Amino acid sequence: MLVAVLAVIAIAVGGLVVAYRSSPHTNSDGTVSGTALPAADQVYAGFDKSKYDLREPIAVDNYYEFSIRLEKPASVKSDPYEGFALKGAEMSVDDSAKVYQDAALTIPVPSMSSANPSVTGSGNGTVDLGGSQDIPKYMRHGDSIGAEHGFLPSDGYYYVQYMGGNGKRLAKPAVRFFTVVDAESGTGDSQLAAVGNVSATVNGQGGVDISWDKVEGAKSYDVYTYIVRPQVGEPGDDRYSREQGLVKRIGSSTKTELLSKDYDKVRKYRVSDTAGASTWSQNEAYRSLMVENQDSIDGCLNSTSESCADIMQAAGGSWDPDSAGRLYFVVTAVDADGHEGRWHATDATGIVPSIPLKVADIAQFNQRYYNLKGVFGEDNTAEEDMQAYVYTFVTMANGATVPIPSKFGEPRRTGGNGGDSWTFTYSAPGTKIENTGRLYYEGDLNAALPTITKAAIEALPKAGGLLDRMNAVHGDVDWTGYDKKKIDSDNAKSQYFTYASNDYGTYLANNILNGHEVIDITKYASDDYQTGTSDVLDEVIYQNPYIKTDSKGVAYTVRKSGDRTVLWVRYPDDYRDRQKQLADFVSQASGSFQGSDRDKAVAIDRFLSSRMTYDYDAFAAVDYGSANAFGSTKAVASYPDAWSALGAVNGKGVCMSYAYAYQALAKAAGLDTRVVTGSVSGTKAGHAWNYVKIDGAWLLIDPTWDDAGDTADDRYQLKDKSQVTDHFADKDGWTLASQVGQY
Repeated sequence: MLVAVLAVIAIAVGGLVVAYRSSPHTNSDGTVSGTALPAADQVYAGFDKSKYDLREPIAVDNYYEFSIRLEKPASVKSDPYEGFALKGAEMSVDDSAKVYQDAALTIPVPSMSSANPSVTGSGNGTVDLGGSQDIPKYMRHGDSIGAEHGFLPSDGYYYVQYMGGNGKRLAKPAVRFFTVVDAESGTGDSQLAAVGNVSATVNGQGGVDISWDKVEGAKSYDVYTYIVRPQVGEPGDDRYSREQGLVKRIGSSTKTELLSKDYDKVRKYRVSDTAGASTWSQNEAYRSLMVENQDSIDGCLNSTSESCADIMQAAGGSWDPDSAGRLYFVVTAVDADGHEGRWHATDATGIVPSIPLKVADIAQFNQRYYNLKGVFGEDNTAEEDMQAYVYTFVTMANGATVPIPSKFGEPRRTGGNGGDSWTFTYSAPGTKIENTGRLYYEGDLNAALPTITKAAIEALPKAGGLLDRMNAVHGDVDWTGYDKKKIDSDNAKSQYFTYASNDYGTYLANNILNGHEVIDITKYASDDYQTGTSDVLDEVIYQNPYIKTDSKGVAYTVRKSGDRTVLWVRYPDDYRDRQKQLADFVSQASGSFQGSDRDKAVAIDRFLSSRMTYDYDAFAAVDYGSANAFGSTKAVASYPDAWSALGAVNGKGVCMSYAYAYQALAKAAGLDTRVVTGSVSGTKAGHAWNYVKIDGAWLLIDPTWDDAGDTADDRYQLKDKSQVTDHFADKDGWTLASQVGQY
């Protein structure tokens, strides 16, 4: 059997690689004599002699190892990650030599390379390469450690040495064709021939069907996937992993084909009695092809979690369409004794982008969540609810997220007694992926479904723009070049700083107010007892009006910079100008707020009433608080002042603008205040107001609802919270959850 996972590390005894295991049919140097070899002109016919140093073909035993004897300046050194590594060489151990199946040097043969010190201690060491294919028991010989792995007999391989003994890249790589002889039989002639014309196709349900030509004498065939995953990172990186070859038997057949249905056992699950069975994944055999997951990366673009920072660092900041592994199939003919024929891999990498793996969970969730109007989607029409189902987002084997127009099953009424609740299946054509959707609809959904579906599709961007629309909600930010920027954070205090509950918040607020772009947060992010970065940033942005200088605000994400955890911050182009506009406005106005703290608090409330008018156009753009995330994102871009303190400067804004302006003016007047967010009776829209500390007590003031035109009403003016029964503060966000109890 060929078996499972091929590690690309050496088999070592006391740190030394076993260079050769002798057998009765080999010469002392590990080659095999007395076997027929093809002529050099034949095996090198496709090579350009001006570019390659072509060596005489040889026959070798299963356990033969090729060696590069090192000389100055190259040598072998101890390495905490690899055991031993090259020193003074231009190339890595893995890149110094390769083995290929074909003359085009495109299909790698499973092998393992290692750097090994000199056995005698007098030399500079060697780089040794041997096979890492699984050797069946009937071919093994000798009692040496590592007899399970070596080279399997085939029609021939090409060893290519790219590095010279001095560690320099060879101008002309040295190429040697070699055949592998089964040491037990002496020639390997008893083996069945290699299977030819292996073909893999993706069928109508997304499964992979494999077919091949018949081999004379074969009683059955074993089928393997051979997946080569690329190197990730560089030696010494936390995320570093060497190139890996993974070989796995996926099935056997007495025919000349293996169909997906025979080896890909898709499991369905049922989430409730009223929902149908769902299939969320398929093609488990090809899961390891995916190195970078676009769905995860898109979901992490502007995240503040350290796990996302690790994902983004591993991905280099964005999803790479070429990051996936390479796919090969190996089909071996099996004789009457159960012995497998010669190894031959067939490249099937071209089908990788067409192999569906699973639902792209984050995209599928966001498509629904971002589309909710009201608190829980209760304001959605049936057409708007259907937008969550008309595309099924699928992760392919290359990691891509692909929106596939859904196919719908017949709706079933599940509400009982003629209720309005309906369920239906929706699936991604060309895959086995299927799920259950739910709609509330008065009437016969069976008759209305085509019309509702058509309206839902027409309301959405074309499939290619769906992911762009989602990414815009959580910030469609161009972070290009930020990975090259140096950490610029410091402990300087900003003149614009207003408030933060803890040291972490104070540090972040001052750095953001001062316009720093790469803020080192390692000290805080690595502290398990520290409040999370996301929660701290929420409070910092709510309580510091000079950060939210426009409705969209600053963009930020947590990333890795070497061994440091950093916060990247991107500012509006006119960030500094807007800060100054607000500061000038506050400076001109603050002189008119005199007297006691109570007098100042009331004077600011009256000033804003005389200065500002409510921006009903901006409020209408968010559907009076019921807009979904897509609509809100568009509205914020259309009304840059309405949700920032600059609304006061220009005389127009919504409640958030009033609250920010009050905070900025109160700070300048020497008052201790907070911006508060929450809900109010009689509307589903969120709301913002302020708390002001007067004589040691926190009192509520609502400059938006106090605005009666030229002056301020006193209905919500410095009231004890017990007197205000229609305002309900959020439990966190505007402040840390641990702090809310003091207000």
